[in-house]
Amino acid sequence: MTNSISKILIVLSKNITRKNLYKLIDKELKPLNNNNYNVLNIGAGGALENYIKSYTKLNVFSIDIDQDRNPDQVIDLCDNNFIDKLKFKPDIITCFEVLEHVKDPHIAIKNLYKACDKDCIILLSTPFNFPIHDAPNDFYRYTKFGLNYLFRDFSSKKIIARDGWLDCIFVFLIRLKFSKSIFLKIISLGFMLIYYLFYPLIFLIQKLTSFENITTGYFIIVKK
Repeated sequence: MTNSISKILIVLSKNITRKNLYKLIDKELKPLNNNNYNVLNIGAGGALENYIKSYTKLNVFSIDIDQDRNPDQVIDLCDNNFIDKLKFKPDIITCFEVLEHVKDPHIAIKNLYKACDKDCIILLSTPFNFPIHDAPNDFYRYTKFGLNYLFRDFSSKKIIARDGWLDCIFVFLIRLKFSKSIFLKIISLGFMLIYYLFYPLIFLIQKLTSFENITTGYFIIVKK
């Protein structure tokens, strides 16, 4: 019973923390879902890969450094021989909520550049104002300026703030559910309920008072 409740809370919290991420993914992938494109998904397993695979007309091939996540190929994005080892030629590359976990982002971006041709589109996301997660393998947070620098060699890039300032505050409070403290877990549940109950008001406030310098993370679209 406790495990079931925990799973429900995780789903409800991710509906908040990732709601705009899924919308951004849809905006880019829906128009491409009728062309049998080859998608290289970096970061296997979990809800995000399942979401990409829900586009049934896309051919998805996943890679990860962790065999337990059941990737199609175990390979590190930061491997200096990444291109030689990669067994898949992509039309689209997806790399959602991974960049903060790579040990050497400069090598990772260099390998992404080499892996795609001029028609390939790369879709990424990474947190900015967000608690530590998947510790101890959580290494970086990127500003939009840092991301712009990392992808400087790409001819086309668009960096989009994922959430509003009020969303960001609620995300921090909701992530308290991962605390060992029962008291903080209860607080997390309370703010989760408040968010769902008052979402129309939260949405309106953020529309009327936008502040681009506070966001939970960024969605990045780049082309070679």
